[in-house]
Amino acid sequence: MKDLCAKCLGPGRFARTAYRLREQVKTEEHLGVNVFEGDKLIGTVSLTALNIGASKSACLLGPLLIDENYRSKGLGLELIDDAIRLAKDKGFQIVLLVGDLSYYEKAGFKHVPPTQIHFPGPVNPARILAYEIENGALANLKGQVSATRLSG
Repeated sequence: MKDLCAKCLGPGRFARTAYRLREQVKTEEHLGVNVFEGDKLIGTVSLTALNIGASKSACLLGPLLIDENYRSKGLGLELIDDAIRLAKDKGFQIVLLVGDLSYYEKAGFKHVPPTQIHFPGPVNPARILAYEIENGALANLKGQVSATRLSG
């Protein structure tokens, strides 16, 4: 995964707030969905458990990584759908990410109202998106985001 991450995101990934959140938790504490062609990893997405204020019902989706030879074939949306199912199976009520609505709205993500959720570093509020696994879950979340260990 490190090779695919380096190819897709480059060295600037280390400065991103979402990356900093994910690194607060051991790798084995992340959930993930991977797609292989033979031995080659061609797509992957991770989920990191989050605390938002007093709530422990959310997770962070990302990074979503697709090998350049497999882009624009629907693999990203398939991985997102699989990750949402995994999040639901693990009892999460909401999936957050930092990304472009024009892409992620195809999977059901919507903007989080400004000032409702605060990341611990610089994040453009217009890029904070949420997918409600449980209807109304977003309205119940407010506060500072921090990474946490998976429960159970």
